[in-house]
Formats: sequence, C-alpha cells, structure tokens
Amino acid sequence: LPVELIELVMDEFWTQPLSSRDRAVFMKSSLGVSKTWAALYVRIFCQDVHIPTGGFALKFLSILRQESPLYNYYTRGGILLSQKCRSISFQSDNDKIVEAPIAPPLSYSSGGRLDLASESPMGIAIYAILRAIYFSPFFAPNLRRISIHFSNAVMRDLFSRNKFIGFPTQVTELEIDFTYDPRTPTEVLDAIADNEDAIGLVPGSMKNVRKLHAVGLTQAALDELLMACPRWEELEVE
Repeated sequence: LPVELIELVMDEFWTQPLSSRDRAVFMKSSLGVSKTWAALYVRIFCQDVHIPTGGFALKFLSILRQESPLYNYYTRGGILLSQKCRSISFQSDNDKIVEAPIAPPLSYSSGGRLDLASESPMGIAIYAILRAIYFSPFFAPNLRRISIHFSNAVMRDLFSRNKFIGFPTQVTELEIDFTYDPRTPTEVLDAIADNEDAIGLVPGSMKNVRKLHAVGLTQAALDELLMACPRWEELEVE
C-alpha cells in the first residue's frame, strides 16, 4: 500500500474512541512493525497524544525530556512533538461497576503524607504531566486541548490530586468526562449526582480556557470548574 494511504488509515483509526486497552496495544505494536510504520505512528501520536494508562505517563515524561531513545529518534530529538502537539488525552477505563458513590477514605503514612497506593494512577499521571508542561511550556508550546476521560470511577480519582493550579497556560480547551456502565445501580448514580462535596479548585486557575466540556460532574464540581475557568466562552455540559 502507498505510504500516504497507510497514513490516512492510521490517522482515521487513531481518532476513533478506542478502549484504553486497545489503544495501548496499538501504540506498543506500532513501534515494532517497520521503520516506516513507526515513523507514521509517531507523527500521528505527536499531534494528538493519548495517555491510555498511568504507567505510560512515565514513558511520556521520558519522551518530553528526550530520555526515550526510540521516541527521540523518531521525533528528531523532540522537535516533532514540540512543533505538532495540539492535544493530550488521558483515558482511564475501569471494567468494574461502581458499587458505592463515595470511595473509601484516602490513607496517609505515619508522617502525614498521602499514601500513593490509595490514589488513582491516572490521577497521579495527569498531575505529573500537566505540571511538567506548566513549568516547561517549550515541551508543547502549541498544545491547545486537554481531554480527561474516566469510565466507572468516582470523581475523587481525578480531583483528590488535581486542583489544576499548575495548568498549562497555552491550553484553551478542556474536556472532562465521567461515564458509567449502564448496569450501574440507579441509586448509586443518583447519590453521585447529589454529592455536594467541594473538590477544591482554585478560582481563576485556568483563566485561558475558552471552551469547556464537562460530562458526569456533580453540580458542586461544575460550579467550581466554572469559577476556575472564568473566561469560558463556550460551554457543553451533561
């Protein structure tokens, strides 16, 4: 097949709403097919980055820091990522149905520090990557959209760690989706929706966000999000 056709097919596949498992498999296998395939994959990856697992976040941090030999080769020393990256999507899929609207309390060490084992790996991943880009904007100067998708998760998985104080200032679009399996008990969904607990966002912390998309948030969380993005111009909520 012509290279151009392969690239079109790959690009179409990459934009599909894949499961985090399927995307992770595709990403890993794409580096081992051939040099041509790997080069095409990396170009598409650099434009619209996907973080399908908490573990891959560590890999992406090494890519940003030019510490990954393979990605460093195909991104020409990080130049491709710096030039092309326009979006980063985080996706956490949980096959287990949420059975309780409130998660167990976070655990702390004897020294008063939060036990990382009690936190969501994706929540930690989002925090680490956004902070890295916030303090080093040259990693992705053309980044405009951050998308966060949690499936079958409580909101604490995102917000216990992420208050978005260090949010990349070049980002103008923010998407946050919480979705649940159709088999989730109605009483659990109702309890989640009625939760009025504060999530601790700082007003004005994401002042450059103009387009805001929020699905599955409680009214209390949505109110805080709107205050954190005081200059929003376009709002989509469900």
